[in-house]
Amino acid sequence: MTLLRSAIGLSLAVSALAAPGIARAGTCEDTFTKKGNEIGGIRFVATTTVPDMSPKIAIQQLRGIVAAKGYDIIAEEAEFGSMLIEQPMTGKARAFPIEITATQAAGMGTVVMEAKLRAGMTVKKELAMPEMCSILNQLKGGKAGIAAAKAGAGAATVQA
Repeated sequence: MTLLRSAIGLSLAVSALAAPGIARAGTCEDTFTKKGNEIGGIRFVATTTVPDMSPKIAIQQLRGIVAAKGYDIIAEEAEFGSMLIEQPMTGKARAFPIEITATQAAGMGTVVMEAKLRAGMTVKKELAMPEMCSILNQLKGGKAGIAAAKAGAGAATVQA
């Protein structure tokens, strides 16, 4: 967990620097980026901002969302706004980690999801963006978010 916290600390620092632009950026699809290359590894980053949503509530909601989609939940620290999930290995597709970091500033909850493909793996942006944004676009703030968090807090992964 120490390694996860260190990685999350770095992610939080990067998120904090990017947060002002993200808050005005709009939808997850507007903020979606693809970085890197097939040789060194490709990274996809998706971000969403939701009013009145704490990091803990965001992570608890995400647990229910990603578990229902069949992702493996590797580590979760809702109190610190962090989660590590993995798309399970299927057929020819190898598993890869996805880091999720949630922060809150000025009443706005920001969630950053970063998929890190291993060297040699490739996925088209047109396939990655709808998958990642479909997860983030389900997040809710306020009372609806609290209710969704309660439902998702104990969710277990549904195997395909």
